[in-house]
Amino acid sequence: MRALKIIGGVLAALVAIVVLGVIALVLWVDPNDYRDDIEQLVERHTGRPLEIGGSMDLDVFPWLALRVEDVRLGNPPQFGEEPFLTVARANVGVKLLPLLRRNLEVSRVAVEGLSVTLIGRGEGVNNWSDLGGSDEEEPAAEGEAPQTRIAGIDVTGATIVYRDEAEGSVLRLSELELHTGAIGGGAPVDATASFAFDQGEPQPLARVKLKTIAHLPAGASHVELRDLSADAEWFGAPEEAGGAAGRSSEALPISVRAESLVLDWEAETLSPTSLELRVGSVPLTVTAQGEKLFSERVVTGEISIPRMSLRKALPELGVELPETADPSVLTKFELKGSYRLTETALRLPQLDLLLDDTRVRGSAGIEDLEKMALAFDLNVDAINVDRYLGPEKEEASKGGAAQAEEPTELPLDALRELNAKGSLAIGRAVLAGLEFSDIRLPLSASGGLVRVGPTQARLFGGSYGGNIVLDARQAQARLSLDERARDIDIGALMKAAFETDRVSGRGDASAVLKAVGNTDAAILASLSGRIEANVREGAFNGVDLLYELRRAYALWKREPIPARAGGEPRTAFRTLSGSAVLDQGVMRNDDLRVETDILRASGKGTIDLNSKAIDYRLVAEVYRLPSEGAGAEMTDLKAAEIPITITGTLDDMSVRPDLASLVKERVRKEVTERVEEKKEELKKKLGDRLKDLLNR
Repeated sequence: MRALKIIGGVLAALVAIVVLGVIALVLWVDPNDYRDDIEQLVERHTGRPLEIGGSMDLDVFPWLALRVEDVRLGNPPQFGEEPFLTVARANVGVKLLPLLRRNLEVSRVAVEGLSVTLIGRGEGVNNWSDLGGSDEEEPAAEGEAPQTRIAGIDVTGATIVYRDEAEGSVLRLSELELHTGAIGGGAPVDATASFAFDQGEPQPLARVKLKTIAHLPAGASHVELRDLSADAEWFGAPEEAGGAAGRSSEALPISVRAESLVLDWEAETLSPTSLELRVGSVPLTVTAQGEKLFSERVVTGEISIPRMSLRKALPELGVELPETADPSVLTKFELKGSYRLTETALRLPQLDLLLDDTRVRGSAGIEDLEKMALAFDLNVDAINVDRYLGPEKEEASKGGAAQAEEPTELPLDALRELNAKGSLAIGRAVLAGLEFSDIRLPLSASGGLVRVGPTQARLFGGSYGGNIVLDARQAQARLSLDERARDIDIGALMKAAFETDRVSGRGDASAVLKAVGNTDAAILASLSGRIEANVREGAFNGVDLLYELRRAYALWKREPIPARAGGEPRTAFRTLSGSAVLDQGVMRNDDLRVETDILRASGKGTIDLNSKAIDYRLVAEVYRLPSEGAGAEMTDLKAAEIPITITGTLDDMSVRPDLASLVKERVRKEVTERVEEKKEELKKKLGDRLKDLLNR
């Protein structure tokens, strides 16, 4: 509305110039002779220089008309010599006979080549506020006010530029055209306008066409726009690297329709109205009601998007459609909710969103529009994240070796710009094939410091609590984890954390870890901290320890190697406990304890999380063997301490009982025992012999 007031003021100034020209005509003087007087009069009342560089021509009957060319109105002194306003040509006339009846009938006002440059410098400093006129009330005119009618207004080839020198930004309307029907008498006025919009670039961001019927009752402080329609072609901003040439050649069509819109500039209100919008193929319905429009600016209403397909809409909006594991996702989208827009914030207090099979309800918004500070409190009923992730890639191989995946970079720039605080509650979620439930996820992010937690969830059949902090403020991002899990599916945890299914069971686990790096690989390689675990009623998958003992026993006895029972190798255990220290991605454990149905074992070793290499040494004691069937033949191993080595990788593990060491130890003991027996036997024989000799 401020821009409309300025344009109205400019047109009023032009009409004033015309009136001065009429006065000159009445005095039967060539208006060009009064050029200097007119320029001085304007400068005396506005403090701005006026130059009329072209001719001033008059027509007398039936219209008293003035044509003027090359008009330049300057800026206040503090804004330099650049003109505030220039006009190539202007033409306006007044019908003579109605003046005798105190009626003012103005011909069509035609303005060509209008150019206005608005400059703002922050804190209310600008180059147009002095044109608002005096705040003093003018004395009421005696008698009946004259009736005024204008046949119409035609503005062609106009340009309006707003340059914010405090922000260093530019907004420009170019190729501006405005055409109206007759104005006056309280009758509705047909109006059309069109312009191109840009931010200082050679190519426009958008082209806009407007059409409406404006009703401005005489003496009223409001205007009603009926049958409002706006159509735009949005070309989008140019790419940073490509400049204007990087802009998409295909325009995005945007349209707005409203049956009625009432704006009261004195009360600063917008009466309730409904707008039908369409962005590409996406339809929106927005209701709006405003107050304090020119001060605090408060607009409230509702917004809704009927069910539609994002797969069709996103490419139209210039958004690249992501490749998803499930091609049927992004086909159902629906949104409705209320909003409140102020000068500083945009809030959506009652948000209801549907994405495929997921319903999201709650509140969201931008608490600070200048800082783009996000705030949210959302509830998600259920979501399968795996459906939206990229499809699994087949392992490429070259020369028989699997090609290593490229490290994934952390989005550090986005993390440093993120300003958000809120809470996310999820009833049920699936991620990496794992099910989570009853999730409470607080999030805060500011200046590159991102905190997730304290988080609570039902995870892997148990409970989870933890905190995650990612500090991206420095050149190398720093990650810290403090995680606790109780009575969870350890196999699912191992699968999620280390991509291995070698261990299964239920138990407790905790981890306090730190890492440094800007990629997932660097973070994994630098993991340091402490892990503790206590697993019950589980199994080592891929390892049949009983069979390995039987196999080693057969080799020791030089007997045929027994056949292993069918099915996947597996060793069930009753308990598995231990703690580990991580350093640079290598986990070292010195207190491993394992108990199965046939043996107890303790040991120590390392696991490299980067290469998945494993190197363990166990000492196992066989305390129970089956009375018959597989394993019953190893009775002489009972109560023996058997060394066991575990090498290879988590994906390809080798378990070998070291019976050779056991045999060596047993032979050593047997030799020692026999030597002792021989010693005792020899001593006895020598004693008996001495007795015989002495008795003789």
